[in-house]
Amino acid sequence: MEEILKKIVDKRVKDIKDKGYNQGFYLPEKREVPLNIPNLDKEIIICEIKRGSPSEGKMNDIVNPVDWANCYIESGANVISVLTEENFFYGNLKDLIEIKKSIKECSVLRKDFLLYEEDIRISYRAGADLVLLIVSILNYEKLKRLKELAEDLGMLPLIEVHNLEELEIALKLNPKLIGINSRDLKTFNIDRNYPIGLKSLIPENIKVIFESGIRNYTDAFFIGNSGFNGILVGTRVVKSDNIKEKIEEIKNGFINGYKNKNNFYQKIFKKIYFDKKIVVKICGITNIDDAIFIRDNKVDIIGFIFAKSPREISIEKAKEISSILKDSVLKVGVVVDKNIDQVVNLVREGYLDAIQFHNDMNNDQCMSYNVCWYKAIRVKEKEDFLKEFYSPIVLYDAFSKESYGGTGRTIDSKLLDFAKEKDIRLYLAGGINEYNIEEIIKNWQPLLIDVSSGVEESPGKKSKEKIYLFLKKIKKIKN
Repeated sequence: MEEILKKIVDKRVKDIKDKGYNQGFYLPEKREVPLNIPNLDKEIIICEIKRGSPSEGKMNDIVNPVDWANCYIESGANVISVLTEENFFYGNLKDLIEIKKSIKECSVLRKDFLLYEEDIRISYRAGADLVLLIVSILNYEKLKRLKELAEDLGMLPLIEVHNLEELEIALKLNPKLIGINSRDLKTFNIDRNYPIGLKSLIPENIKVIFESGIRNYTDAFFIGNSGFNGILVGTRVVKSDNIKEKIEEIKNGFINGYKNKNNFYQKIFKKIYFDKKIVVKICGITNIDDAIFIRDNKVDIIGFIFAKSPREISIEKAKEISSILKDSVLKVGVVVDKNIDQVVNLVREGYLDAIQFHNDMNNDQCMSYNVCWYKAIRVKEKEDFLKEFYSPIVLYDAFSKESYGGTGRTIDSKLLDFAKEKDIRLYLAGGINEYNIEEIIKNWQPLLIDVSSGVEESPGKKSKEKIYLFLKKIKKIKN
């Protein structure tokens, strides 16, 4: 897999020499269909005519691409992406020509590994309204020429990036539209969280599309919730038993997320991926003095507990503290089985950034509230690390029969070793304090640390000295 991108590009160069830029298909001398650029001020839903891929092999047999495109549009897509690469994705330029000729009013993206200026001219003549330009296969000067030519012809370039280095190149061109692909084209591995962090580095005036790896309503919700302007979906739609339902599911998830967008996950993943630091959450805040001290010491997240606990806080008190802190720190509400609707409203009203569901609710139940959230799982056995939730973060806490957290117990080291072996991303809570934090970081490299009783003078009252020493040790290790 590591050489797949090179193989794709090398084969395309050879095919152009053998068959020409038009892949052997007839093209009119001039474009015969109208340009239709999508409205970038509205949510962009791109669905793909995709016959296969290196990671999936051949998929659905798309006999009539026009019928598929019509189904996509009727189901809510407003851009049709047509994969025209022949050897690894089993597409062709003929699909694009037929779709645009039959559905003149639709916006069509040509998705291919475009390398030359003639590729852009061919795309225009074939009927493409948008063209994909992949930064990883083009040097800056060539990328600039292809972008400018596409724009001169009236098309919209979608500049695709995969990492920070590529984004920095793309931003020099001041593009209107950037796509962040969650799939590494060298290994074909997917990381859905990395694009969320990368999105935080893009100016607001540039529209951003999330590409690849979107499985369901929840994935789409968190993409919209993180501020993306659009999504590109291929495999999950093509392989679906009911294409219409799958598109509607993903579209509704994205739109509901976008309506409730905030920067919770952007800030977290920016710190993890680009600042290379551990995210720190201090939970069980009950008073403004502790909250201000924690904020002033650059803690990332504070947690309010809305459950039976010595650290329980009232709705009104949490609103009071949140109003004073404003946007200076991320704020999470921890719920178990009471006041859930009221706490959810705190997110909708802007007092909280997210909900931590510290209970036995499943993914669909958590998602039913349509606010930013993540799941906390109490770890008793190995299988607890394998439970599937689609929230970008899953917090692993120590199991206790008596309580949902705040017990001072730690997760068994053998269970943490198992998680590490399985390459499970560790967001950890449970019994963490100034004395064991160094060992935890060195042995298991958690991305997020959630501490409560470990930095207290007494339940509900934090110790400034313990917090200071705790943060000092984290900083010392990470630096």
